[in-house]
Amino acid sequence: MDLKIYLWLKAGHLISLFLWVGGLFAIYWMLRLHAHAPKDTHEKLTLMERSIALATDIASAVAIGTGLGMIFGAPGGNMLTQPGAGWLHIKLTLVVLGILPVHGMLRARIKKFGMGQITPVPQWLWSLFLASITVIVILVVRGPLMFAK
Repeated sequence: MDLKIYLWLKAGHLISLFLWVGGLFAIYWMLRLHAHAPKDTHEKLTLMERSIALATDIASAVAIGTGLGMIFGAPGGNMLTQPGAGWLHIKLTLVVLGILPVHGMLRARIKKFGMGQITPVPQWLWSLFLASITVIVILVVRGPLMFAK
């Protein structure tokens, strides 16, 4: 793949990633507030949560798509098979086991809130999300140097 295309993919990946993570932050805290909000505000809160969730769905699809494009179309070939790519394997595992489940659980919670089943969002969800993002950022910034031979 041409370097210019790769850089456009990287820009798209970062923009959509920021929108995805920012949307999940917003949804989590809106749901936390929603559980304690007066009943007359539940419908409006649910509509706002659904709107932000739709944006996060689109952003996640773009982030995943551009990420896969970068992995398999990187200059020099498939990034997963290059020497020192262990950091990327760990990063992808964290996305699959840390970020995607949080996204899915927040979407499910929005649906339950919309049906009137309002229960507080568990704190461990926030902890999982923050821990995953922290380790992912460290791996992206330091991983290529830490795993280099």
